[in-house]
Amino acid sequence: MHLIRLGLRLAGVWLLLCLLGCGVDPNAGKVQIRYMAWGNPQQLALEKGLCDDFNAQNPDVHVSFLMVPQSEYKLKAILMLASNTAPDVLRVDHYYFPTLVTKGYFYDLTDLAAKDPTFHRGDFFPQAIEECLYKNRLYALNVLFGGVIIYYNKTMFLQAGLDDPAEMAKRGEWTWDKFRECAIKMTSMASDGHYKQFGFGAPSSSATFPVLASAIWGYGGDMLDKDLKHAVFDSPEAITAFQMIADFRWKDHCAPTQAQGENAMFTFESGKLGMVFDFMGMTPRYRKVIHNFQWDVCPVPSGPKGNPTLCKGNQLVVASGTKHPAEAWRFERFITSESTENNLYVNLRRCFPTRKAMAYSKAYLDSNKPPFNNWVFVKAIENSRPLPINDRWDEWMMAFNSEIDNLIAGRERDAGTVLRRAKVKVDKVLADEAGF
Repeated sequence: MHLIRLGLRLAGVWLLLCLLGCGVDPNAGKVQIRYMAWGNPQQLALEKGLCDDFNAQNPDVHVSFLMVPQSEYKLKAILMLASNTAPDVLRVDHYYFPTLVTKGYFYDLTDLAAKDPTFHRGDFFPQAIEECLYKNRLYALNVLFGGVIIYYNKTMFLQAGLDDPAEMAKRGEWTWDKFRECAIKMTSMASDGHYKQFGFGAPSSSATFPVLASAIWGYGGDMLDKDLKHAVFDSPEAITAFQMIADFRWKDHCAPTQAQGENAMFTFESGKLGMVFDFMGMTPRYRKVIHNFQWDVCPVPSGPKGNPTLCKGNQLVVASGTKHPAEAWRFERFITSESTENNLYVNLRRCFPTRKAMAYSKAYLDSNKPPFNNWVFVKAIENSRPLPINDRWDEWMMAFNSEIDNLIAGRERDAGTVLRRAKVKVDKVLADEAGF
């Protein structure tokens, strides 16, 4: 009897090998879902693992993962969506979500969400839901979400005899004036006359808004009006904020110029910058590469109108042409589930949880390695505002940067002159009805 059972097992293995060798698809009969995303190798490996986990837990569905280089992703996604050849599920950056959703490229998830007894909008931060809405209908779920904060070199602060900025923030003393004072004190030169370190890594044009948004709002200014139809960054409040950021580099000399920053000489991980503005997503990298100094996070400084900062995520969307909306929704729910968020955002610290219970949990707030001030990430979302990303974002940002580059690069030093010219260009773009 034992030999008979052994023979049957061997025959089964032989039959399986024959089927595989004959090209029989082991996933035949399953609902086939395609998912597309971009990212660095670590991010892509992580998402591939999520697809594998979903497939293991959902034997009736098979998700295949399409990996596209970041440099090609936006154009490829647009072409595939426009030609109705897009994958069932894809990740899009919020910078271009508002443009694409207006064209009917995405499946309206509102009814699927309403029928899902496990989905409750109240579980999520309202900012995370708001990014996914169009005409008050749900067209996506949010991932890789978070607000801008400051990473600071704790060792450099101590060596300069400065108070910890997170502690100053708790006392209500962390203002833009205090930020400037600390940045200047942490800037020093070597004996040969070259700068040894800087207090602050000022933005290049491509990274302008993560810093300037908090400064503009903190001083009471804005970028576009409430209808997102006209530029308002030529207001006295906005000009004050832009001038301050430019002066960090060209007047106070506490931030490296673009030339000084060539070849990545002055980076946060090198230990030569006291502070940088960024999203929570930098945490895994800094944990991996920083070993020679202490670091942590603190809030953005407060201005006369407080310290609002920006938050932003990516959207998981379902292509409008999908043949399997229910299965695509199931996959999206898996990617944004409690267990997945716990792994990605509590354990790996990849970004900020979209779920309120997760963000306020002891597991998230407590940490045995930096950053330890995880309350800062929570406050960033609580105090956040969205960027004025409309369906003309790419176009008006290009017009804006064509002028602001002059201020950031030091070719011009007067923020008011530059911003008034930028307003004329941006208003012209926003008045053009042709659009993208």
